[in-house]
Amino acid sequence: MKKSLLILFAIASGFAVGNLYFVQPLLARISQDLGTSTIHNGWLVTSVQLGYAIGIILLLPLGDVLNRKKFVPVMMTLAGLGQLAISVAPNFNMVAIAFLIVGFTTISGQVLVPLTSELSDDTNRGSNSGLIVSGMIIGILAARTISGTLSDLIGWHGTFAVIGAANIALAIALYGQIPQLEVGEKVAYPKLVTGIFSLWKKNPWVLRIMIINGMGMMLFSALWTSITFFLSAKPYSFTTTQIGLLGLVGIVGAIGARYTGKLIDSGRGDKYAQIALGVAAVAMAIGSLAPVSLVFMGVMLLMREFAGQTVAINNQTQLIAMFPHARSRVNAGYVSINFLGQAAGSAIAVILWPLIGWVGMMLLSSFWGFCALAFWIYNKRTKPAQPTY
Repeated sequence: MKKSLLILFAIASGFAVGNLYFVQPLLARISQDLGTSTIHNGWLVTSVQLGYAIGIILLLPLGDVLNRKKFVPVMMTLAGLGQLAISVAPNFNMVAIAFLIVGFTTISGQVLVPLTSELSDDTNRGSNSGLIVSGMIIGILAARTISGTLSDLIGWHGTFAVIGAANIALAIALYGQIPQLEVGEKVAYPKLVTGIFSLWKKNPWVLRIMIINGMGMMLFSALWTSITFFLSAKPYSFTTTQIGLLGLVGIVGAIGARYTGKLIDSGRGDKYAQIALGVAAVAMAIGSLAPVSLVFMGVMLLMREFAGQTVAINNQTQLIAMFPHARSRVNAGYVSINFLGQAAGSAIAVILWPLIGWVGMMLLSSFWGFCALAFWIYNKRTKPAQPTY
């Protein structure tokens, strides 16, 4: 796989996943301009996330049977047109519908992950996949900064126009660079969409691996929800911007993803993923000391982000490689369970925060982390030598 194509994939993946986050710093301006309330603002975020969840289930499996040279650019173009529609939408309802369309079609990055695996060989598959995921992490981090800065310069209408045009430009570049590949075997659409469930039935260990990843995303979401509650209250009273800057530690996660890929290529991915699960659990316990000093929070975030990405990239890359006939379906199941884990983590933090506060949340998260480690060890012992097709 050419280096230039790999870099293009990383940039496109980062921008694609960024489509889900560009709106977040602009909610107040959109609300002020359209005369809507804070509650309405929340529906815009919900709209794009709901669209994404539906797209992962209904569209992503098509990556196993359609021509990716056309499929990926078409999806990215539709997402770009959705962003352009946002920029000219006359009222809140039209904006919300456009965001739903953007979320629904923002699956390009998740198609590029298994495509990268297919275009790589055994000596660099992990490393290449790690770079693509690094691009996604950086895209998530950079999206809010990009849209916030553009909005200051050209307003939110202009921001979404620029973002839409960038999506379409990347679609054109991808169409020109993605090689022509054989189309997968023909599968009836209902069977294609339900294929991941059949895979779980034949390979329960696959579902268990995905659940472990989902537990990791649950902890990630609960952590950041708790951080917002903790730092926005007295004595810290941090602003949203100050809290958001802590997300820059996710760069460590991107570095971790790249390094993990090399471990996978050398056959040591599982070994270090198991160690990383233990590190993540210990990190959350260290985080419980943040009321003593925020230094402990910084240490916890560095450890958890690096460890979390090590586990996630190892599992995702290996699962996709094990099922070459169903890469997109495997990835659809992986992303769906991660999405559910994120939603559960936020809900748990909201419910438990008034009862147990920061220290309780971190200690409980540490306990969950060790449970995930125990689950990993059990699953590794029961995993068969070869997957069942």
